[in-house]
Amino acid sequence: MVVAQETVEWQEALTQTQAERNPQPVRKGKGYSKIKSIMVLAFIVGLTGAIGAETIHLTVVQGAQIRSLENDISAIKTRNDLLQMEADKLRSVGRIESAALAMGMEKPTGKVYMAGVVPATKIQKGAPLTQAETQASEATEAKPSTLKQFSQKFTSFFASTQR
Repeated sequence: MVVAQETVEWQEALTQTQAERNPQPVRKGKGYSKIKSIMVLAFIVGLTGAIGAETIHLTVVQGAQIRSLENDISAIKTRNDLLQMEADKLRSVGRIESAALAMGMEKPTGKVYMAGVVPATKIQKGAPLTQAETQASEATEAKPSTLKQFSQKFTSFFASTQR
């Protein structure tokens, strides 16, 4: 068998590298640009997260406060209604009458006199008064008798104590 021999010839080493054959433009800030993008993205995500957390906090905390205040308002309204019912019960005429009777007071019978202003003119039926009668009645009305003065003071005193 006959085999052909190859001769290997040593060539000189390649002096050109891959970078020299296909030159690419050099980017100085490529690593810095990636870090800058990551930092901007992290800032935006953090800001959005902080706004979301604050919104949730306001919603939850303020909602709880509102519910608490609503419960307080309903409790106060209920208490106010109970107090109003008690005040109405205390103001009732029947309770006042029973309390007065329990204190030994009696229900008035007949005419009840109240202190107040008596109208100066009275409606008179019949014939008009003569001049002498009108002067006499004016004199008596102008200067009330001692008994009438005492009666007015006595009545006004008791009327003021009853109010």
